[in-house]
Amino acid sequence: MVLVRKLRDRLATQARALPVARHAWARYRRRRYEERIERFLSERTGRADRLPIGAVYEATMRCNLHCEFCYVGDLLNIEGEWQQELDLDALSRAFPTHDGFQVSLTGGEIFMRKDIMSVLDLFREKGYACGYLTTNGTIITDDRAEALADLAALGFLKHISVSIDGPKELHDEARGLKGTFERTCAGLRRLQDAARKKQAPLRVSINTTVAHESLDALDQMVDVAQELGVDAIGLNHLMYSTPEEVAETVRLIGAPDASVVATFVTADPGIDVRKVREKVAALQQKCKDRNILFDFRPKVHPPLMDNYYTPGTKLEGRCLYPFLHARVSFSGKVYFCPFIRVEVGDLSKNSLEEVWNGERYVEMRRRLLENGIFPVCRRCCKVELSPEPVAVAADDQSRARRAIPLTVVR
Repeated sequence: MVLVRKLRDRLATQARALPVARHAWARYRRRRYEERIERFLSERTGRADRLPIGAVYEATMRCNLHCEFCYVGDLLNIEGEWQQELDLDALSRAFPTHDGFQVSLTGGEIFMRKDIMSVLDLFREKGYACGYLTTNGTIITDDRAEALADLAALGFLKHISVSIDGPKELHDEARGLKGTFERTCAGLRRLQDAARKKQAPLRVSINTTVAHESLDALDQMVDVAQELGVDAIGLNHLMYSTPEEVAETVRLIGAPDASVVATFVTADPGIDVRKVREKVAALQQKCKDRNILFDFRPKVHPPLMDNYYTPGTKLEGRCLYPFLHARVSFSGKVYFCPFIRVEVGDLSKNSLEEVWNGERYVEMRRRLLENGIFPVCRRCCKVELSPEPVAVAADDQSRARRAIPLTVVR
């Protein structure tokens, strides 16, 4: 069975490298997705299926870096609280045994958790598939690289996303520690070498973010990818909300204050939308020229770019993420979504199945359907933006843009 799965995954990976196959696969996934969410949209009760199709598990909030742009930065290394990480027994009780369940891991830096490989083994034994895990790559040792390659060879681990912000000097500055780029590259190479030796079908990509400080060097990410032997780049558009959008969201969800919203909050991110359009297009073309896979989120296509980067401008769309995926914190608390951290359950007290259609979860989903998206959802990586931009008043379009440092504010 393992050999069959391994062969199937390798053939699927090779097939998806072909443009025609990628487009066909994307159309198939879109059709399946629309079929899955049709009931939620028609019934509008806020109830989901018995279980989510997957969960994102924030394995730890500890991190070995202090990146100034990290939107969860003020959740990291909270004194004493990291000790509340669910242990293996609690994780085993909380998560169902369910073949094909998709789990992905993020943090913090997941490899700051000493038992992280045991956590991954536990999920594998439950019949799960690990869709992706994110890491800064700096503490991937030889032993960890070997263990991760083994999990990929077994068909459990599918994809590792390594965060890189630009060429060496820029990356080190953004990460707040000199030498970070070299450590990240070393970890990534250990991982690639181990996967090659074991012939493991493990996809490794680098992930970068649109930011004021890195915009000029954005297309240089292709050079970084080629230097590292990586054939895929993921781009995050800057995710942010204005204070007004936060306040309106707090009102709509009935939260006591703005502390439940976890994103970059600013009246103006200070990014020149014309330069964003130019640099993203250059990155995309360079990827195409050098046969490097390119994807971006949210799906800010050129017609939407002005509205996206103009603070306060309305964007239409929808989000069905909370109907399909659970967001589980290191301590077992289940949150509505990555940005709206309203607690909807606690896996240290109840199982995921019990929490998934609990009263608070259902109520929040129903409010989401009533509003299409909440204001802070407009610039989230999970949102499905409508392709047609909302009209912007002339005085808003002509407003001067300021270049200000990117600093995370909760």
